[in-house]
Amino acid sequence: MRILYIWHAAVEPGFRRLLDTMSKEADVSLTLVTAHRWTESGRDQHWDNHTPSSYPAYGLLVAFRNHIRSFFFVNKFSIMRILLKTKPDIIYIKEEPYSLAAFQWVLFARIFSRKSRILIESDENLVLRQPLPYHWIERFVLHAIDGIACVPTDGIELYKAKGFQKKIYKTSYFVNETLFLPLEKKEASSYFPEVDTSLPAIGYVGRITEEKGIDTLLEAAKSLLSAGYRFHLYLLGSVNLSFQPTLATLLSDPLLENTVHLLKARPMEHLVYFYNLMDAIVLPSKTTSWWKEQFGRVIVESQACGTPVIGSSSGEIPHVVGDPSFVFEENNATALAEIMKKIVSQEISKPQISQKLRTLALSRFSLSSVARQKLAMMKDILTSPPASREKGR
Repeated sequence: MRILYIWHAAVEPGFRRLLDTMSKEADVSLTLVTAHRWTESGRDQHWDNHTPSSYPAYGLLVAFRNHIRSFFFVNKFSIMRILLKTKPDIIYIKEEPYSLAAFQWVLFARIFSRKSRILIESDENLVLRQPLPYHWIERFVLHAIDGIACVPTDGIELYKAKGFQKKIYKTSYFVNETLFLPLEKKEASSYFPEVDTSLPAIGYVGRITEEKGIDTLLEAAKSLLSAGYRFHLYLLGSVNLSFQPTLATLLSDPLLENTVHLLKARPMEHLVYFYNLMDAIVLPSKTTSWWKEQFGRVIVESQACGTPVIGSSSGEIPHVVGDPSFVFEENNATALAEIMKKIVSQEISKPQISQKLRTLALSRFSLSSVARQKLAMMKDILTSPPASREKGR
């Protein structure tokens, strides 16, 4: 099975571990196309021209990088050459169907690789009408592809509502279990000496923005501090420029002084040490008119390290957390504080549930399980009758 995998975010080496795993299957010949440069995992990343030994890979120049909807690959001749050279059975496009990049690859595939089946992976979970010309692009792409793979559970009904009648699959992100694993705190502390483990430590990892629910988390922290509980709260990530004034106001409360600590974003390979130092990670995301949580990669990374995750009810979070007792209603600081209290009071002991959490994460999101699931989708598409173009929108 010849697979051409299009994924701009694969400029992050950690993400390519999934492709490494897929390419080792006996009947798989995989080629990767990614962006030459992209901001991923909180840092500006450049394609390093490293071609993995098990499959060829190309980092192509893109215009309007870091814009999911409007970026595109500059050299159309490179696209043509790759299609003609690889003669893919499956073209797997990890880009949204309304994006210019998806439009490019679908259009060129239908001209230069007409026998290829095309699958698109989407993170969308809200019904939003895209502005022109992206609405037209989405209609064209959904009309021309053979199937769609949805990361969020809500995405399945979303594409049905759009009138998409071809193959719809459920897929997910993965966790690299060889990177994210339990470690001794002494080893982890050498990478984060600023973390004080003499008190319970609660952490947050990700973009620090309004929709990530930082205000809810800080309100819950104040409630616990007012009740006499002592702990540290570490916020690790890049602060969105527009959110900086709001965050400054939130942190000006004297009650939070010496409790809340801002840490700069770190490379993916350093996060394992942070997760191991925390007694719990909180993902307090809240749904807006334009966004709700699509997966929550920090959940499975933290769980693979044996660290519990407290998550809001936004989007895919409850499905990924997997335990309702660690899920609170989004925007509800009181409910969040109740769960956090069990951690800081040690009513819930991390050592007692660590192995259970790792087993839960790996049983659903390990590299091998997600690789098998994606390859199964591709094989199903190849063995199914070609989808009628009339079934797409």
